[in-house]
Amino acid sequence: MVVAVGLTLFALSTVLSWGLYGTRCAEFLFGTKIIKPYQVLFCLFMVVGATMQLQLAWDIADTLNGLMAIPNLVALLLLSPVVFKLVKEYFSDPARELEKRK
Repeated sequence: MVVAVGLTLFALSTVLSWGLYGTRCAEFLFGTKIIKPYQVLFCLFMVVGATMQLQLAWDIADTLNGLMAIPNLVALLLLSPVVFKLVKEYFSDPARELEKRK
């Protein structure tokens, strides 16, 4: 019984957290006018996700999570010269000589 209650509360808190996270991201990208349509769409997708086949739900979730990595990877590639420059500056500092030997 304790596990069932804990699992239910975890699922509820996860859904609420992702809903708020998505709302804030949509608001940041598109402005406040998108909040209500996003919340309606989120509720519809909760119902669809709860009624579809489990394997299909996992496949969709995996695909969309993988697609979220693409902008991050592009940003990493674009910022790599900056990172290399900062690392080179950091390790060329004589005060860091002791750290390099470790």
